[in-house]
Amino acid sequence: MLVGAGAAVAAIGAAVALVPVLAGPDQEPERIRTAAEARDVAKRVALTPADWGSGYVRSDPYETDDVTHYVADDSCYIVAQRPATMLAGLQRSVQKSDQSVGATSGVIVHRDAASATTDIARMRADAARCPTELDSASKQKWENVRALDLPDLKGSDEVAGEEGHLVVDHTGLKADTYYTQLTARKGQVLMQATVVRTANQGHNREDAVNALSVMLSRL
Repeated sequence: MLVGAGAAVAAIGAAVALVPVLAGPDQEPERIRTAAEARDVAKRVALTPADWGSGYVRSDPYETDDVTHYVADDSCYIVAQRPATMLAGLQRSVQKSDQSVGATSGVIVHRDAASATTDIARMRADAARCPTELDSASKQKWENVRALDLPDLKGSDEVAGEEGHLVVDHTGLKADTYYTQLTARKGQVLMQATVVRTANQGHNREDAVNALSVMLSRL
């Protein structure tokens, strides 16, 4: 699980049919070797409110470079971890002005492609083995967590995805929020788009695909 999905769910309180652009042959990106180079890439690739479309505004907080993974442990409790092989990362959170939709874009630049490959494989495995997840630091509970089998997007080496339903919020009260999270890898860079809506899935998956496509075009 989730870089940014928890933040997006906090901001807010049936999958649509897609026609994603399939991956084709692309030139390999130049290796990113320093933290300064990685920060420049993350700032260029992460999305602003305007990138998500009409009606989106900055969430509060909006931007952080303190990027954290939320890893499912053996009992499917979500535990926060800082990526050990990260050169730099950036996360930006936005929402519709009426707070009906929340969205987060995240970029993690790993030291090498092998580390990024391991990271996205772990995300895929967590979603496949934990249909119910609990937050170890709060009372949040997600149900119907599932991995998505999506074709690779143009410019990506691979794509992983998951969806789920938040049924208990951080205070222990009943919740009804649906999220879709898609992660693309290009070389050593992971790009992630998370979209959440209250009461229904809406266009979450379509919005996340479109967001990832924009991020990939900037890498």
